[in-house]
Amino acid sequence: MGTIKASTSAILAISLLTGTAVGVLAQDEGSEPRSTAFTGSFTTQSDLITEGTTSETDGVQKTKGHARHASMVSSDPRLTGPVTFTDNWLVDLNVMAPDYENFNVMVASTLELTNDGGSWLGEARTFGNIELDVNTGMIVFEGRGGYDGLSAYLLVDWQPSQEFVGTIFQGELPDFPEPYAE
Repeated sequence: MGTIKASTSAILAISLLTGTAVGVLAQDEGSEPRSTAFTGSFTTQSDLITEGTTSETDGVQKTKGHARHASMVSSDPRLTGPVTFTDNWLVDLNVMAPDYENFNVMVASTLELTNDGGSWLGEARTFGNIELDVNTGMIVFEGRGGYDGLSAYLLVDWQPSQEFVGTIFQGELPDFPEPYAE
């Protein structure tokens, strides 16, 4: 059974590598790729612009308009440069680790990244949960200026690495459909 599993894995790996090489050759013959994968990280999140406004009810902190500067470094230079976050969040102050590194939080953010090639306007949704030991999110970007007509989608691990993976697509982000009705 182990030999069959190992052989199947080897065949799958060879098929994927061969398929990737064929795909690269096809792209080299004049066709442009419709999507590009990338990896990267945020290098800082501490350059505060404004703390925004904060209120607290029953141990839940609500913050609106918290703004900060950060930097993105990506394997795709189109998504490398300074980025500004504007955040709104809810934090459960009753459930926090002593180091304040892990807590229960939900965040909605607007991001703007600008570099020499153009700019990106994005929206992010993030959640952190101390019981699950997770602080993750997703960001969708719409290209502007030199990046007009491009869209990017990122999955981010905010804790502790601040690393992301993603893809840039040629084309605008799809609209959300109406709910299905029978």
